Amino acid sequence: MSSLFGKLRYLFFNFLPDQFFSKIPETHEDLRGRTYIVTGSNVGLGLAAATHLARMKPERLILAVRDVGKGEAAKAEIVAETGYEGKLEVWVLDMGSWESVKAFAERANNELERLDGALLNAGLNTPKWQVTRDGWENILQVNTIATGLLGVLLLPILQKTASLPTPLPDAPKIAPHLTMTGSAAQFFADFPEMKLTSNLLKTLNDESKCKHGDRYPISKLLLNLQTRKIAQLPAAKDVVVNVTDPGLCITSIGRDFELKNWVLTILNFVAWSAPKGAWNMIWTLLNPTPPGAWTTSCEVRKDIAWSYTKDAERVQELLWAESVELWTGVAPNVAEIVKTA
Repeated sequence: MSSLFGKLRYLFFNFLPDQFFSKIPETHEDLRGRTYIVTGSNVGLGLAAATHLARMKPERLILAVRDVGKGEAAKAEIVAETGYEGKLEVWVLDMGSWESVKAFAERANNELERLDGALLNAGLNTPKWQVTRDGWENILQVNTIATGLLGVLLLPILQKTASLPTPLPDAPKIAPHLTMTGSAAQFFADFPEMKLTSNLLKTLNDESKCKHGDRYPISKLLLNLQTRKIAQLPAAKDVVVNVTDPGLCITSIGRDFELKNWVLTILNFVAWSAPKGAWNMIWTLLNPTPPGAWTTSCEVRKDIAWSYTKDAERVQELLWAESVELWTGVAPNVAEIVKTA
């Protein structure tokens, strides 16, 4: 992974210039007749992204949230702010539960006539090791493994949508998108586990073998590698699959951390508002990009340099094999979706 010099170089020559000087365009499209899903959409970036989408008047907008009450509050806020008159629905989705992810995907494939885009934004960062009901470390399951599982399970309805005509005669041609929320935090990952040749996920799920401060960066790095593999699948043909970095934004994702006042002052000085960062997500969700592309500041950018090495390719294949085995145990139809021939 990057040396200390490499991390500092990225910080001062990429990250901070982006935060201070990037001009983030607002993407506006006519989305009438279309359907979109945004996960983690009751607060922060997810709520801001859903609000941006609502202004473009899709026929159906689904807020995928863990807490229905908070989802309904977000729904009311979106309607009050945008005057949205389409079908704004709250669906339950707990990324910390394999069964919830499976049930959500089944509902989407069974109930939706079309799905024009899924913004898989639900994520978390915690200061302490926590385990889900499925026995997995929380950050790893939610940010990486469950996000990949949901993405794969939504490919059938996304690919079906790609074969449908535009919803209205004068509607713009926008390919279905599967967009994951990534993070520039990946550039600061240490990731000593990259040397492993087996049991990658098992090792990452062992508290005694992992440095917790590296969890969030690693989870986003692995999400990128995972997304590249999803983008290569025949089941993703005609579907735009990509990862978006919304930038450093003021959200509640770090709410469990007890930060010093001086740290908060710096963060508030550097960070964007959630609505500004969400425009990065919307740009990535509505524009064509290469398969598995990484975007930031509304541009397709080079990912972390290590991710293009032979070592990264090996880790990517190991991660994919272990993920598919796990996913198939949860949802047997994964085996059919991920077939490469």
